[in-house]
Amino acid sequence: MLNPSEEIMRELIHDQRTKDSIYAAVVSPEGEIIAKGHTTVNKDNDPSAHAEINAIREACKMLGLSRLGKGYWLYTTFEPCPLCSSAIIWAGIDGVVYANNPGYRGKEDNWSFIPCREMLQRGKYLHQVKLVENFLIDEIKDYFH
Repeated sequence: MLNPSEEIMRELIHDQRTKDSIYAAVVSPEGEIIAKGHTTVNKDNDPSAHAEINAIREACKMLGLSRLGKGYWLYTTFEPCPLCSSAIIWAGIDGVVYANNPGYRGKEDNWSFIPCREMLQRGKYLHQVKLVENFLIDEIKDYFH
């Protein structure tokens, strides 16, 4: 599969706009969405229940794995924060594609205080992760305004 996929990202952007939550998906080496997650921090009273974490948890549970392995990618509608970036490394995900970034967060706090690129770079000795930033950003950058 060729990454990034406009079709997958547009599906997640549509979910975010219609269901009012940041969305993420784990995508198989064959290009299929294995699991989706959305942010449930307030609903679950769990500060780690970010969209990316929820998608990774669901994919690992469905596949019976603690590490996803070669060829899996994570797509997300917002730049992964330090927590999510670390989980991406530990999960063995080969690539990340994100759409929006903290520069377009509107009145929201900047919770991505360490950029995803920097986190992935610092963790490359554990696992090298490819990164595609600001993918289809023009379709989502107005979300927080």
